[in-house]
Amino acid sequence: RGIPVFPAQAEEFSWQLSGVTSRLEVGDFDSDSWAVDGTYYVNPIDDNDGPYELASFLNPTTRVSAAASEVHYDSFDGPTAYTLDAAYVLPGDKWYVGANYSKTDMDWPPPVTRDDENGYGLLAGRYLGTNTTLELGLGRSEARFESFVCEPFVLCTVDQEVIPYAEKTTTDSVSLDVFHVRRFRSLTYSLQGSVSQSDAEKEVVSPVLSLVPSSAGDAGSLRVYSVAGELFPSDRIGVRVGYSQPDYGAGNDVQTYDITATWFFKPRVA
Repeated sequence: RGIPVFPAQAEEFSWQLSGVTSRLEVGDFDSDSWAVDGTYYVNPIDDNDGPYELASFLNPTTRVSAAASEVHYDSFDGPTAYTLDAAYVLPGDKWYVGANYSKTDMDWPPPVTRDDENGYGLLAGRYLGTNTTLELGLGRSEARFESFVCEPFVLCTVDQEVIPYAEKTTTDSVSLDVFHVRRFRSLTYSLQGSVSQSDAEKEVVSPVLSLVPSSAGDAGSLRVYSVAGELFPSDRIGVRVGYSQPDYGAGNDVQTYDITATWFFKPRVA
């Protein structure tokens, strides 16, 4: 989670910036990552209504966001990702619609020549009162992988002739999210729940027919259930606990837990 930066000496802001770095250690496997993002709010937001993180939720307004991230693994560079998204709040501050675009590139050494993914999404949401939103999202992504491989059942050598191989995976997804904010005396907390379903199809292209399925194949389905809660001891601090349960339908489900702390601050600008 990032550390958003707001303009100083003002009760309203139009820009929100954040950055985060993280390190993951799983056994002998390590990775480092960074991410930055920025959001512009068309109508300035009042940050005196509650925690800074919830300012845009408590003051609905049209916004545009951009983000970038990168992951580094022990022996190679991981994916670099870019995201653009926008949300338009309809008159009356009850309904909102949005769209997003994402691009991810993976930098592999030869013989891989291409590994990237482009994603597109649409969403529609509604405020149920002032403290709850219900949001429906639709998405599609196209991942392409191109490389050179040796013929099946043939030992690869330096002099072995390689053949081109390409995969295209198309994934369609749908998600439903509920977000709710509550105040208890001097404390504010948020509750979030979501369920998503994705279905993928894979197409293989190669001059070697034994590598190509007779038709576009089913690349599997994935359903994910997630819940999270975040407590705000003050307007500047948030502590989040989350849980996610993917359902692959094959008995190899993995449960994920996360704990995150966020600190917001306002720099003084001369």
